[in-house]
Amino acid sequence: MQLHVLGGASGVGATCHLIHLAGRTLLVDAGVRVDSPDRLPDLASLDGVSLDAMLVTHAHADHIGALPLVAARHPATPIYASPATIRLMEVMLGDAVRVMAKRAADELELPLYDEALVAQVLRQLRPLCEGAQTLPELPGIVVHAARAGHIAGALSLGFDAADGRLVISGDVSATPQRTILGAALPAPRRPDLMVLESTYGARMHPNRALEERKLAEAVATVIARGGHCLIPAFALGRAQEVILILRAAQRDGMIPPFPIAVDGLVRAVCGAYVAFPDALAPSLRRYILNGGRAFFSSMIKPVDSPTMRERVLTGPPCAIISSSGMLTGGPSVWYAERITSDPNAAIFFSGYVDEEAPGRRLLDLADAPPHERRLRLNEQELPVACEVGRYSLSAHADGDELAAMVRALQPKTVALVHGDPEARAALAARLHSMTEVVIPQDGQVLSIAPSKGGGRRVAVPPPPPVAPLAAVAVAGELPDAAGLERLWQALRDGTGVQVFSLRELARAWSGEAGSGEAGRRGGEDAGEAEGTTVEEVLAQLLNEGSPFFAPLPHAPGLWRLPTPAEVRRAQAAGSGRRGPRPNTTAILATVDRILGDPPDLYQRSVDPEIGTVTLRYFFPDVAAERDAALLAQLQAELGAPVEVWPQPHQGQLAALALALLPAGLTPERAPAIFHEAQRLEVRCTGDADATTLAAVAETFAARSGWELRIHTPSSATPAPAPKEEFFNPPQGTKPSELNVALTTARTWFPPEAGCYKASADQAKRTVTLRFHFPEVAHTHYADSLRELAAQIGWRIGIWPQAHQEALLRAAREALPAEVALQGNPAIHAATREVAVRLTASGEADALTAAAQTFRERTGWQLRVKEQT
Repeated sequence: MQLHVLGGASGVGATCHLIHLAGRTLLVDAGVRVDSPDRLPDLASLDGVSLDAMLVTHAHADHIGALPLVAARHPATPIYASPATIRLMEVMLGDAVRVMAKRAADELELPLYDEALVAQVLRQLRPLCEGAQTLPELPGIVVHAARAGHIAGALSLGFDAADGRLVISGDVSATPQRTILGAALPAPRRPDLMVLESTYGARMHPNRALEERKLAEAVATVIARGGHCLIPAFALGRAQEVILILRAAQRDGMIPPFPIAVDGLVRAVCGAYVAFPDALAPSLRRYILNGGRAFFSSMIKPVDSPTMRERVLTGPPCAIISSSGMLTGGPSVWYAERITSDPNAAIFFSGYVDEEAPGRRLLDLADAPPHERRLRLNEQELPVACEVGRYSLSAHADGDELAAMVRALQPKTVALVHGDPEARAALAARLHSMTEVVIPQDGQVLSIAPSKGGGRRVAVPPPPPVAPLAAVAVAGELPDAAGLERLWQALRDGTGVQVFSLRELARAWSGEAGSGEAGRRGGEDAGEAEGTTVEEVLAQLLNEGSPFFAPLPHAPGLWRLPTPAEVRRAQAAGSGRRGPRPNTTAILATVDRILGDPPDLYQRSVDPEIGTVTLRYFFPDVAAERDAALLAQLQAELGAPVEVWPQPHQGQLAALALALLPAGLTPERAPAIFHEAQRLEVRCTGDADATTLAAVAETFAARSGWELRIHTPSSATPAPAPKEEFFNPPQGTKPSELNVALTTARTWFPPEAGCYKASADQAKRTVTLRFHFPEVAHTHYADSLRELAAQIGWRIGIWPQAHQEALLRAAREALPAEVALQGNPAIHAATREVAVRLTASGEADALTAAAQTFRERTGWQLRVKEQT
């Protein structure tokens, strides 16, 4: 078996693998490098090759962008992809043709292909299902397809044949997203070779839920101060995540409602998602199948014309989600050109930004002095006064998650691709103790052949011969800053993935490495006093920082030799000096010494890059106040931030509430937790007097910092009768004609916004809107209702009664699909409750979540009783 890397080994882009297996030849992916002069993989290597089949991992351009060129040479070869990928390829390749045609007209750039070649690709597509299967064109090979979790439809591919077993990870994400589930473990197990992406092999991602919250709150802050907020996003995958994050934050009351504009290729991709609900996360799938509009609403509008684009920026503050994600093209560049000079505006990135992209140059200006904040876009230099930020919503696995995948799959050899030099070198160091690691270059061929000891092994082309390394230093000379550059020049091979220990560098300086020794880890001890002195001097110089040696993330004591291009960038940016890496062991020892072992501190962690300490307490508000002096002492001694994780431990909150219940009360089910209100509610049978309940709530608040509400049969008080609420137009506003007023109101609040009827009383100049759930509508749409009143000059009223059928439908939808109801739900208007009885017990956590979902959606309580 052979694997020929035609592209995508030493960077992100132009991924393409040619595989010879069981007498058959197949191609996996054929992508392009986005906005690079060298766009294509080595397609010349396909000359004279007869392809039996082509397979596609997912629909991003760096994996499919060159496929029409390959299909043109092999028009009879089937192309296999998941059904979701097939649908998305229609959108993505069609857009690629439009973009290339525009560049041909504007910049005289020769298009790679046209609509006819894209149509050829689409005719050759065949669906590939998840699981093990055989394809007619590949007899003797079992093809394994597993969910990759990167974007909708993404797959990891495995091949099992008599002459070798191979796994190609594709782009993978272990963390579930709002649109899709996380990756499943690829197959087959224990392959001879695993080709593994390494995009974030040098990083550990922050907590995703916290990053989502930070992004939503940051956007809301920009809107509140009167600015527009641009979020450049990859049209496929990331943009849909950002839309759902902001939509959920508004729905849950985390941030106030504000308009969201969706522009560029994002619009078409959002439309495509509804065509394959089975490829989406279960909650999103159910929402779409029940008729919900997943990505658009009365507050989330697509921008479908240049005129509307202008209106977005001249209208009220809003969030703008637009492609491209790195400001390399598309409407996001148009918006950026117009808002960078506005100090109230912001541009927030949400994922990968290439080193050479305009988005990276903008990020580099985030902390620059005002006089240096200038960005070149579309041949014009723009002042940058807006806020610039970045939030990690990556759809790639980090170093820990990639290592966990390798540990579970147990491959004999791993080939690291799809990553920059630092990422590949860092991941290689992490995997060194688990398996053999190779770092292929574009054009290399990896062969799986029988080994002398039985079984099979991967044969890697031998490196070019290395001349014996002479001493870098003049006899007796100790290294200095200039000496580091000489050492780098002597050792580097230009790949950027070479890794050395301190001892190896000292031996190379003194000329003791021998032929090829300096390029390998794990050499013998130098064992001389002089060598020890050289090591000490080198350690001090390297810890002070140098553009010629980069500390390897998550591998203390190892140093990577950057490429010449990396060195030039570091020197040009003045960022060649790096401080020493934090000693996480020493930091945690200091935490233990100062804080001791408080019983409510259940986790301590240290950011390995900057040394920030994060402490997780059961009840953070109470703990932060109690330990304030110790936390201040800890931060002063460490010289690094000490953060208390803001969310309490849910299990401990519930346990405390149940432990404090007075005698005579029995909880009907697990407590309901309302994070935004910092409140716990427990519904009980039995009875207790008001004084006792108040004392319990006071104790709970003192120990947790949260509010506790205990509901008993006698404590349920009738809610006040609902009253119609009004939004009045500004005094002196000229009222619109009746039909205009009603049409405008229905346009602003269509049925998908939950408004099922609009009526007008001309005598009172009042338009009454009937929402399914008026309490929620009043909260979510208050600003829009005021704007509507000002627009039409009529008073706007909200009918106070909830729609009963909508309440019953919402109750059924909120409950887990596996539970069965006994009879119909009962509506208790006096207490704003819907009561349901189950024929069998359901999972407590799922029922609690259902009650919370119902309350957030309707403003009412869902009371669940199980049959006894």
